[in-house]
Amino acid sequence: MTSGTAAAAGQVVCGVDGSDAARHAVDWAADEAALRATGLELLHAWEPKAFQRHDWYGELLHDAGVEALQHYAERARTRRPGLTVTTDIVHDKAAAVLEEASTRAGLLVVGRRGLGGFTGLLLGSVSRKMAGRSHCPLLVAPMDETGEPGVPTGGGLEGRILVGVADATCTPALHAAFEEAELRHAPLHAVHAWSLPPVPSFGMQSLPVPADDKAFTAAQRDAESMLSLAVAPFRAEFPGVEVTAEVVHRPPVGAIVDLSDGARLTVVATHARRHDIGRTIGDVTYSALHHARSAVLMVPSGPRA
Repeated sequence: MTSGTAAAAGQVVCGVDGSDAARHAVDWAADEAALRATGLELLHAWEPKAFQRHDWYGELLHDAGVEALQHYAERARTRRPGLTVTTDIVHDKAAAVLEEASTRAGLLVVGRRGLGGFTGLLLGSVSRKMAGRSHCPLLVAPMDETGEPGVPTGGGLEGRILVGVADATCTPALHAAFEEAELRHAPLHAVHAWSLPPVPSFGMQSLPVPADDKAFTAAQRDAESMLSLAVAPFRAEFPGVEVTAEVVHRPPVGAIVDLSDGARLTVVATHARRHDIGRTIGDVTYSALHHARSAVLMVPSGPRA
């Protein structure tokens, strides 16, 4: 069951569900579409539960979805005059609908917490599922320190772009980060974080590895070389982007969260891992989704074991 007109391939698609987070996701999506000089599709999905299978209730859900889409479309057009906005409502599971949309979208935008969320839960179930299933870059709109959705201003032009680089499989994310920095005329901060395993101390506090240790020095040198080689081709491709490449000796999970403070956008690669329960995402991506202090852009990258 659908209504409206589906967007053309390569446009920005935003999933909406009537929540405050979705309303702010629409703001982000409108800004991103204007920034990219493309159109915006607003997409709403609804699935009847066992107690909702009466015809009158299905009609109510459908009509409420159509009304919400009309409201969101007007909001996007008011925010970005001249923006082409289309809407679509689909009778199916939200994650399945968004996954299909991601095969034709240039960018998929969702809120960090959905209609069924509650204070203290920083990530909705649909956003979490899409992190491992989206076929295109997925932007998760941020929330402020109180758990409320963040509001973008000025088309997302403020602040630096942060990108985490683990290894060569993160090349698509690094390329996307350079593109975002160029679009926003923003500086780019490329970071590789690493740490040696903690030294067992038999129940006492773990002992730090001395900075002059040969293993530490060799690992640091290898990390710096890897990051330099990863960034080099994009420095040449995007000469107007101001780039800072930094290697930090600390666990990557905490590093990406802390460094996201003050960033306009945090870019991470998503390496979908296949398990018996389906596709999952890695610890760094999971941490960024839950705790990053900026919008998060997840870029599908090569598989990792």
